[in-house]
Amino acid sequence: MQRKPNHAAALARLVGIGFILLGTPAFADPPAVEEILAVLGMDEKQIAELAQGQPVVYDLSEGTADELAAGIAWLLPVPLAKAAEQLRRQNPDPLDVDITAYGLLGEPAGSASLAAVILSPEEAEALLDAEPGDAFNLSSAEMDSFKTLKKTLLRMPHQAIRDAVLSHYREMLFQRFEAYRRGGTNGIAPYAREENENSKPSLQLRQAANANAILARYLPDLYKAWLNYPKPLPPEADEAFPWIEKKVESRPAVILRHRISMDWNGGVLILTREFYAPHSYNSSQWITGCLLYRDGTVIFQQVRSYTDKVSGIASDVKHIIGRKLLADKMLKSFNRLCGILGQCH
Repeated sequence: MQRKPNHAAALARLVGIGFILLGTPAFADPPAVEEILAVLGMDEKQIAELAQGQPVVYDLSEGTADELAAGIAWLLPVPLAKAAEQLRRQNPDPLDVDITAYGLLGEPAGSASLAAVILSPEEAEALLDAEPGDAFNLSSAEMDSFKTLKKTLLRMPHQAIRDAVLSHYREMLFQRFEAYRRGGTNGIAPYAREENENSKPSLQLRQAANANAILARYLPDLYKAWLNYPKPLPPEADEAFPWIEKKVESRPAVILRHRISMDWNGGVLILTREFYAPHSYNSSQWITGCLLYRDGTVIFQQVRSYTDKVSGIASDVKHIIGRKLLADKMLKSFNRLCGILGQCH
């Protein structure tokens, strides 16, 4: 018996084909930029201020006493493709300032991928005597390894001692990278503090990942992968593991990062996680992106940084000072990018 045509089924098949070919739900439109900015944490007044052509810095909610958080957005009269091209540059990050050395971590190269890392004589000597506290971000096992190394260096020339400490330090940094690469945030060893306390960047970075409202709403697959790394990333995401060296509070600091970039709504979205910092702060995460807006490109960033120095006594005052320093740093970074794009006012 001849079957009657099922128009509803045919329409459903066409919709399904459209879904497969386009890779997006049928009839779905990209969200309005104003909506995205609101999800990022900006209010209506701040969004309106973007049109003035100046960077807008705004506060973000903070989940714990050791967290500092802020956001920034800037509408620049540049093509979206030009801004996205700059933001995709992975090493050094175009928003970095005061970088003295940088490179990429990699499994085949081992600690040799950190060959450009140096230590001052003062830092090398202090590492050999490191104790629990806030002078260095080291685990108890890492401190013990430096004490063991010190015993083997007795009566050696100063230069040989510094070379040995530097080699050990590079190896320690690479082991930190390998632990993160294998276990994600769960693989990050805690920092030993005084009175048998520990600071746990693993928990801090999970807290920062959970606070990524923009990922949870618009990019749920990337959000899950970011939370549960090293589970596979979405196929369209690119990752890298840069290290950078800069001065932090007048001391040299080698910082290890995990960076993921992904095209989004014609622009780009970048996640950066600092899973090891050697002193002054514990960890940091930021989300950076750019989108076509009005007659230009809006570039935005959220930063969540964690430091023991803003908790404890007078925490409120410390947070006010810390947020001001963070905002100044973000403005400096965005002014650098503005100069690269040739659109500073």
